[in-house]
Amino acid sequence: MGLYEVMPVTEAIQRIIMSSGTELDIAIQARKEGVNDLRRSGLLKVKQGLTSLDEVLGSTNA
Repeated sequence: MGLYEVMPVTEAIQRIIMSSGTELDIAIQARKEGVNDLRRSGLLKVKQGLTSLDEVLGSTNA
């Protein structure tokens, strides 16, 4: 099973990129738009019984 993060480049995110925004700026905007980060996506898979917490934590070093 793959664990991945897909972030659509919306107009708001495009403006951040074009204005030399930081990775954190982009992440904050993505979260506002409902995009789950890699760890949150993994935790949802744990909740669904598709993987283990150890696997997610080992794959998403924070």
